[in-house]
Amino acid sequence: MDVPGFFSNTNLYIIAEGGVNHNGDVQLAMRMIEEASRIGADAIKFQTWITDRVYSKLDSIKPEYQKLGTDPAESEYDTIKKLELSFPEFRQLKDHADKVGIDFLSTPDEQESADFLINNLRLPLLKVASQDVDNLPFLTFLGRKRVPVMLSTGTASMAEVARAVETLQSSGCADLVLLHCTSCYPAPLESVNLRAMVTLRDGFHLPVGYSDHTVGREVACAAVALGACILEKHFTLSRSLPGPDQQASLDPGEFREYIDTVRMIQKAMGDGIKRPCPEEMPNRLAMRRYLVAAKDLPAGHKVEAEDVILKKVVFGLGPAYFDLVVGSRTRAPLSADGRFSLEGLVVEPGPGVQGV
Repeated sequence: MDVPGFFSNTNLYIIAEGGVNHNGDVQLAMRMIEEASRIGADAIKFQTWITDRVYSKLDSIKPEYQKLGTDPAESEYDTIKKLELSFPEFRQLKDHADKVGIDFLSTPDEQESADFLINNLRLPLLKVASQDVDNLPFLTFLGRKRVPVMLSTGTASMAEVARAVETLQSSGCADLVLLHCTSCYPAPLESVNLRAMVTLRDGFHLPVGYSDHTVGREVACAAVALGACILEKHFTLSRSLPGPDQQASLDPGEFREYIDTVRMIQKAMGDGIKRPCPEEMPNRLAMRRYLVAAKDLPAGHKVEAEDVILKKVVFGLGPAYFDLVVGSRTRAPLSADGRFSLEGLVVEPGPGVQGV
């Protein structure tokens, strides 16, 4: 898995969030893995849970976005139960991902699933969903596993994120990245608050990423420009499929465009060191001005400021040598537009070169 360090601000790791868009069908999940690999995602991620350990049969609030893609009269428990995959099916999916050459990830929703993903599937990285940002016992459990963690921060305040970070780190989690997230599906632009990702990075001195629930690619580009090292975007084979997350997902063609676009932004960001690039050097030579004689100068002439002009010539002494040239004497005659050179001047004591 190519996430140096484990997490690095110089890398961009793109996750196709398959989530529950397989609709409980392992064959559909297999096809999603193949398509995510084909379009160039770094990883495909699903969600692993045991429904009876997470959802109550008696009472729970079914989010509005789930009602839009499923039977609104159906309980959240029944909806989620239909989407559950078994541990053996996750083993199949992991093996298939290894075969086609894409990283396999999953988000555990409870301890037994986390143990399975770490101990049986040997996943080197876990995602903690926004729903567990305040689940301190679960975070303590994961911290003790000492595996890298992506912590999604949707619905959370800065204080809640601080408690989550302290809990994970004090329990043993050494590699942690914070994902800024707006837990709306899709997320309206006015609710994205992308600057909060920078606040998380600067406040906790941790790498940051963006769990993208917006429509389009523009916000992801801005996230990369602001320093995201991970992008996560919902992925589906078709938005016409039933399911709670399909409408906020990208199909394979759209996801490929998403990847290509953010990779261009990543390439343009560079390493942040200000220096001329190799492609600039021919233009640098053509664009810079050099010191030449403003008029014909005889040998032995003491050069005055009005004798010097800056013009574009092939090469010569740059503007930094102005104070050295002024006050020196010419060794030989110099015609107008002739370039000044150190060899052609007798330099008298003075302020000298001020810098290059």
